[in-house]
Amino acid sequence: MNMIDGIVSGRLVLAPKIMRTNRGSQYLIAKITVFAYRNSNLDVQELDGDVIAFDPLVIDELMRQNTGDVISIAGIITPILQQKRAIGQDLPVTLYITAKKIYADYVHGQAKGKGGLFQLLGVK
Repeated sequence: MNMIDGIVSGRLVLAPKIMRTNRGSQYLIAKITVFAYRNSNLDVQELDGDVIAFDPLVIDELMRQNTGDVISIAGIITPILQQKRAIGQDLPVTLYITAKKIYADYVHGQAKGKGGLFQLLGVK
């Protein structure tokens, strides 16, 4: 499996849930729907994002979010591929996301022109 560092944005579809390891350490799981664009025609594909977080600050931030909130997560992303018979190629269907940082207003800031990502990419 290939892992990448990145930022994904999506809608929280299952509320975050705190879990404990066998040794009692706390971690969090959640699920988001991520919107992916496959080509220049902007064909939208929804991907499931399975989120896990171990950092206490990230856990606290995620616990403040509610189902339906749009959040952006920076972290380690592992796309899980599945063969699509009609297309004949492997396409991502799920993203495993190890959250390192949460940006609750990232997408809103980008849409309002307050973020630097679009300028960095040269998008006007």
